[in-house]
Amino acid sequence: MRLPRLPLSPSPLRSLLLTALLGAGAAQAQGSAAPTAPPSQPPAPPPPAEQALVSSSAREKTQMVGYSTQPGPTTPAPGLDQTYQAHSPSTLGNAWMDARNLRHGSTATGGVGLLRLAGADLGRKGVLRFSATGEFFSTSDFPVQGAINTRTGGTFAVGYVPLDFLDLSLSYTASTNTNTRSSPNLIQALGDVTLGARATKQWLPGLWAGADVRVMTFSGVGSNQIAFGFSPRAVATYDARSLSPMIPLRLHANLGLLLDGTGSLVDAGRLNAAEEYALGINRYSRLGVGFGLEVPLPVVTPFLEYGLTSPLGVPDGQLVAPDGSLVPVGSVAPQTLGLGLKVTAVQNLTFTAAAELGLTRMVGRGVQPVPPFNLVLGASFNVDPALQAGGTRVIERVVVREPTPVEQTPPTPVRTETPQVAQAPQVAQVTTAQVSGVVVDAKTRQPLSGVLVALVDSTLPPVASAPGDGRFLTYTLPSGPVKLSVRKDGYLPLEKTLVLEAGKTASVELELVAEVKPVAFALAVTARRKPVPATLVFFGGPTPRQVKYSQADAASRQLQLPAGRYVVEVTAPGVLAQTRMVEAANGGSVDLSFDLEPEPKQWQVKRDNDKLELVQPVRFADGKAVLLPDSHALLAQVVDLMVRTGVQRIRIEGHTDNQGDKTANLNLSKERARAVADYLIKAGLDPSRIESEGFGDSRPVAPNMTPKGRELNRRVDFVILDR
Repeated sequence: MRLPRLPLSPSPLRSLLLTALLGAGAAQAQGSAAPTAPPSQPPAPPPPAEQALVSSSAREKTQMVGYSTQPGPTTPAPGLDQTYQAHSPSTLGNAWMDARNLRHGSTATGGVGLLRLAGADLGRKGVLRFSATGEFFSTSDFPVQGAINTRTGGTFAVGYVPLDFLDLSLSYTASTNTNTRSSPNLIQALGDVTLGARATKQWLPGLWAGADVRVMTFSGVGSNQIAFGFSPRAVATYDARSLSPMIPLRLHANLGLLLDGTGSLVDAGRLNAAEEYALGINRYSRLGVGFGLEVPLPVVTPFLEYGLTSPLGVPDGQLVAPDGSLVPVGSVAPQTLGLGLKVTAVQNLTFTAAAELGLTRMVGRGVQPVPPFNLVLGASFNVDPALQAGGTRVIERVVVREPTPVEQTPPTPVRTETPQVAQAPQVAQVTTAQVSGVVVDAKTRQPLSGVLVALVDSTLPPVASAPGDGRFLTYTLPSGPVKLSVRKDGYLPLEKTLVLEAGKTASVELELVAEVKPVAFALAVTARRKPVPATLVFFGGPTPRQVKYSQADAASRQLQLPAGRYVVEVTAPGVLAQTRMVEAANGGSVDLSFDLEPEPKQWQVKRDNDKLELVQPVRFADGKAVLLPDSHALLAQVVDLMVRTGVQRIRIEGHTDNQGDKTANLNLSKERARAVADYLIKAGLDPSRIESEGFGDSRPVAPNMTPKGRELNRRVDFVILDR
């Protein structure tokens, strides 16, 4: 629909209006219009003064200055070209630099923005956005080695801009995850809801900024429990087209906190890394930052996103990896890079395709790992309820004729005499300087007190770093190159060369490396108290260390290794392997002895795919979680098999029959699984390699109708989590 165009009538207002338009470069339609002439009457020629301002080579320029919504038919304002404008018009056929190429699309969770990044430019008031987004990836060795993981997810969202400065959104997310290392392999996470509100304002031409608040609910695992999340963040958008229409570039930035309550849904010891990922469990709140850019072009809008989230409140800054080792939190902080396209060829309908690349490869328990890639497809549909109710939305175009610049004669330069200024008396030149700094531990970054800092080849006494903050200030030193000597007991000496500038105080941070003194291990390996040749492997320290003994020296031998935490595994022909965790202090000594048991004539434990199969069951006292002595030899074979086959982590699962109270059976199954885990830990296995869980009578392997079936259901399973 196109409304008639009415010319301005000849009046003094027209000269004033044109002069204002030429001086400011644009005008906004406001207030009431001037009286109009009949439509058939052509506009009067401009006055002579106006003709002098407008040259024959002037170009016409059309500028959008606003829009309005009316409940019924509208009356066009005189002198304005009023044309119906869809809130999300098709960009097909537009010029490359056309301002209408911009489409205010929906994020995956419903607010205005890119895919994950929120935007501060909310677009038109009154627009309702519906969106659906699907995600998929399938990869191996994720999140643990040897695992195959496939994930699909979907999000349905709605967003609404009721006011010029306010955007409201609501989304619902569901996902399914299949992993060969999770139990069960298929895990579904349903019912996660996010409610968001965003308030922004345009502060400068092309710059919008404001705040966004989201409240999340997360469904429980196997219960009706619900956890909550809260995320405040700052959002900003800058449109480079405010500088020049030749730069169709928009930049977005987000910075905020995410207080996550999903860690309260499941006990930390119940899930392995694969199960935590499938259920979306995060045990730490996070600080997130994101940057993005988009290029509005005809038909498509390419965009790029980068996101980084850093876990907060991690003890000692280290997390436990799936293999039981410690990893710094910075190496597992999730980082993603998203590349995508938004197709805007269809009016009001936007299609999105994107690929998200995971930039973080390490995995730490309690923090959601990042898959190597994630494919995203989505669609959103924009609706204007006011237009659907029969209203008309128009935009106003003001036609402005740009004047030809008038050449001006530059003013004639005027010569001036520079007065002579009296020179100030010379001041004596400063030739000394000082050094101010702090001394820290190179590994922990903690300040060190009592460190002696002295000047090499100088008679000046040393200064000591202060208690608490480790800071120091030297005496006055000659300017130029100087060499500092830094000493403290228990640390390697350090020398630092500086070039001091006269009259200034140089600032420096000095890092001291702790002196590593070897630990003396006194080793003894016997079988039934007789020396046997064996092989010991020390895991930990700078590199794994393997030590082999002959019959002659196996009884006792000295070994020196760096201080640290070691897992020692010992194997020998004809005997069961053992393992032990050892903490070795700097410069200390450790007595480490092993008395190995002979191999059984008939093995009762074997490895079958992802389980350790027991020929005989683990036996307990009736109705109690007390191991019977005849099960000790069976569990010694479990330790041997884990050492020899390289099993890194297992989960011990307790089960019962259906006789008696269900709650009592569930508690008994958990206590029995824990009793087995405690025994294996006392036998030398690292606690980080063992998990335990009880399932009561919920996972029978045989009917509970016969005594034999109930006996089979009263069992303990050993599930391999990491090879």
